Amino acid sequence: MLSKSMNQEEVISPRNTKKATHSSSSPSKNSGFVSFCTKLTRKRAKGEDSSSSFSSEEDGSCYERVFAYFDEDGDGRVSAAELQRAVRAVGGELTAEEAEEAVRLSDSDGDGMLGIEDFTKLMEGERKEDELREAFGMYAMKGTDYITPKSLKKMLCRLGESTTTHNCKAMIRRFDLNGDGVLGFDEFKIMMS
Repeated sequence: MLSKSMNQEEVISPRNTKKATHSSSSPSKNSGFVSFCTKLTRKRAKGEDSSSSFSSEEDGSCYERVFAYFDEDGDGRVSAAELQRAVRAVGGELTAEEAEEAVRLSDSDGDGMLGIEDFTKLMEGERKEDELREAFGMYAMKGTDYITPKSLKKMLCRLGESTTTHNCKAMIRRFDLNGDGVLGFDEFKIMMS
């Protein structure tokens, strides 16, 4: 996982720093959108770990059901307003601006609406974001929202890769865009892309 992609001799540079800007403007974790989508797309059988992966066929079926729920007028497309209303209907929060941004970032044909393929792309992106947040949490300093050289070294040692704090500082420095000596989630996302 991270230990493989952060080899001390390997220099990985961010390919597209604009990507981080887009993803930070997508529906926020606090908006309820991610948790709403997660609830609708994940099957939670008794005793089943909610982080388990599903086949693409199961995912497709779940996405189609959620899409049908969002598509209020049955026209085969989801507007920003429909997206916002669906999230609000189940007690989530999604501002008009967040809904419009989610549609804009996922709309492949530029019509201002989400078809099933666009919607699936949006849902998969949110799911990947959740998985990245989970991985980030494993490396982050306990009780904080950032990865320090010390917390990185600790996790790498747990994974069987011993290294020095100096090497961990060098690894972090490669992706530390704001120069604060630690990795925030957006920097971690760039590193993992």
